[in-house]
Amino acid sequence: MIFCFNVFTALVILTAASLFAADSIGTSGADFLEIGVGSRPVAMGEAFTAEIDDINSIYYNPAGLGSIKYPLLSVLHQELLLDSRYEHISTAFPFYKGFLGISNSLFWVPPFEKIDIEGNKRGEVNFYNGNFTVAYGYNFSYFYLGGSLKYIYQRIDTLFLHSAAVDFGVLKGLYMYSPFDAPVRNFHIGLSIQNIGTKVKDSPLPRLIRFGLSYKLTKWFGFNADFIENFINSSDLYDFTYGFDESFRINTGVEFNYLNLLSLRGGYRFNDGSTFSMGFGFNYVIKNVSFLVDTSYVDSKIFGPSYSINITFKLIPRVITIEHKRKAEYHYRRGIKYFIANDIEAALNEFKLCRDFDPYHKNIDRKIAEIEEILRLQQENLDLDEELKKIQ
Repeated sequence: MIFCFNVFTALVILTAASLFAADSIGTSGADFLEIGVGSRPVAMGEAFTAEIDDINSIYYNPAGLGSIKYPLLSVLHQELLLDSRYEHISTAFPFYKGFLGISNSLFWVPPFEKIDIEGNKRGEVNFYNGNFTVAYGYNFSYFYLGGSLKYIYQRIDTLFLHSAAVDFGVLKGLYMYSPFDAPVRNFHIGLSIQNIGTKVKDSPLPRLIRFGLSYKLTKWFGFNADFIENFINSSDLYDFTYGFDESFRINTGVEFNYLNLLSLRGGYRFNDGSTFSMGFGFNYVIKNVSFLVDTSYVDSKIFGPSYSINITFKLIPRVITIEHKRKAEYHYRRGIKYFIANDIEAALNEFKLCRDFDPYHKNIDRKIAEIEEILRLQQENLDLDEELKKIQ
């Protein structure tokens, strides 16, 4: 019988990568599902359950897909420990008043030699874990609801494993006081339940509950926090001491943003296999192609650091410059001013000018539709008054 002792190398890699992600080793199968996705979230300590307008919501909270403004395509490469790698590709596009997201992740190591008990070479060992996801997020006007369906596939040499799971999430945008110029909805609360599905052989998937907060003190600084609990075993939920020692985690992250051009990020994770993380990102334009480049660095303690680079393409018909955004914001504020003063037609004109400069400005299409509906109802009232006058 061939004794593939190098398979243990693959198992060590998977275990170490899972330690990097969480402290639930030995309690579940497909632990690679806990590896963080996206350079921006990873740099922010994976505190991303309540973040909006980001394609990485597919992984952290599918409800966040409902907040995306335009189609996106994202590609991620991550260098993990012991020469292991993590690849991820995802796309999101409008679908029935929300956004549909599709992604595929692959955690793998380069093929290595298979050696029998007598020391003879018997070919190569292939080792990888994959996750194909279809997710959807719906926008109920600052309240988002979403879900996803996962197909999980794994290979260790000649062993093939398959399983399936679902995620559910909700996200709500609110306004919290800030002494600075902050977004209209600068505080978000999110909740997601992840990896509810079939077993991997005899082991359950790494089921998680994530509760997140996101607060934007200004338009250029924000703070996020996630509270994460495994519920693989029932004691993870009702025994707080056990849960904290084994699986309960608190992730925190901050982000500084300069004019949506350059971002600096940092994060710290408590009770995790790693501690601090950091990274930066910037917007770039080449001709009519606009994209984001994000990077991350994570301290994985005894396993050494890990790195990632993430490129996200904005699939929009034309590039929206900083000047366009400033002019759009100017007309948007004028539109709000006219609307409060009950000058509905002037408000409509200003909102349309805002949309001309930036078609993806907040919920501008919905605001225009609402005002056009108000004007239609006003016209109906005028027509009804005319009919009543004729009858009299």
